[in-house]
Amino acid sequence: MTLFERHMGRRVAAVGVAVAMLVLGLATPAYAAVPTVTSVTPTTASDGCEVTIIGTNFLTGTAQVTFNSTGVTGEVIDSATQLEAPIPNAFGDGATADVVVTNSDGPSTPAFGFTTGPEVLCPGVPTFSPASGIVGSTVTISGTFNSTVTGVRFNTSSLVTPTSPTTTGATAVVPAGATTGPIHVYTAAGQATSTTSFTVTPVPAPTISSFTPAFGPVGTSVTITGTNFSGTISGASFTTSSVKFNTTTATSFTVNSATQITATVPTGATTGKISVTTPGGTATSAANFTVSIPHSRSVTLSLKRHLVAKGVVNVGDAFTACEASVPVKIQRKTSGGWKNVGSATTTASGSYSKKLKDKTGKYRAQVKKFTPNAGVDVCSKATSPVRRHKH
Repeated sequence: MTLFERHMGRRVAAVGVAVAMLVLGLATPAYAAVPTVTSVTPTTASDGCEVTIIGTNFLTGTAQVTFNSTGVTGEVIDSATQLEAPIPNAFGDGATADVVVTNSDGPSTPAFGFTTGPEVLCPGVPTFSPASGIVGSTVTISGTFNSTVTGVRFNTSSLVTPTSPTTTGATAVVPAGATTGPIHVYTAAGQATSTTSFTVTPVPAPTISSFTPAFGPVGTSVTITGTNFSGTISGASFTTSSVKFNTTTATSFTVNSATQITATVPTGATTGKISVTTPGGTATSAANFTVSIPHSRSVTLSLKRHLVAKGVVNVGDAFTACEASVPVKIQRKTSGGWKNVGSATTTASGSYSKKLKDKTGKYRAQVKKFTPNAGVDVCSKATSPVRRHKH
């Protein structure tokens, strides 16, 4: 009986069990999970050299690999999603082969049309320095690789494109998500794996203890206080990679120290938590930062004889809280600058009137910036044009 027939037999049996369970009113058991293959690195390799296969469900039973139905021995399963397997000595140069991974639940769908390359010496075992580092640190890899290094993987991390690659070495940056384990080096001939593990040193997670101010419109500078915003571990530095206001990323921020960041509220930000992300993780504030809605205002001033100051506070978007019951300061120019000589409060329609001492000179009206509704709204400061009073 072929492998396919055995697989179909298991499927038919599973369907029969499910139907029987349904008739009896019992729960249907979950179907078994067969493997999948999503990539092979490198995509060409020489006979006898190893490749890395990425996919799913490799640890359900004992995973076996075939290239065009030719089985191999010596597979190494790194995780449920990654394994290494040698290319069988059964193909000529330029031959294509479908890659299939089989476990106790069945075979994967044939994938990728893998191509065997010319007979090139397999890369030798790599060494590396330093022996440990954080995500973002640079590692120097050395060895007799026989052809130029094309890729590096830290244990089961994503594939990293090396810098300064040669046939005897390369440098690579530890990517996000890397974990402690061997380093895999890839060339046109295949892959080689270190005999020792590179230790990924954890970066301490950041924290946010407070921020100030608690509210403000787009463009406001906010000081964030906490811990582990930057630092150095095992000789490698780390720092904050992003700051967000709710779900909007700040395009301008400065890491002042390990405990302080200054960030500008970005366009499009909405009220919500502030978050800070470093290689050690993401910290989220306990309180919300309120993104205020700005309301532009203007104030007029006219001077009547003997001397009455009158005017109106207007709001560009008719937000009445910025014009009704608003304090207005009337100021007169003196040798020492502008001096308050009277104050008034606007009516519901924004108008005001104030009797002043009848003195000649230059006058202006001013309303200060204030924030009604607990900072949700910001009424802008406004100053009237200067008016001259004569007897």
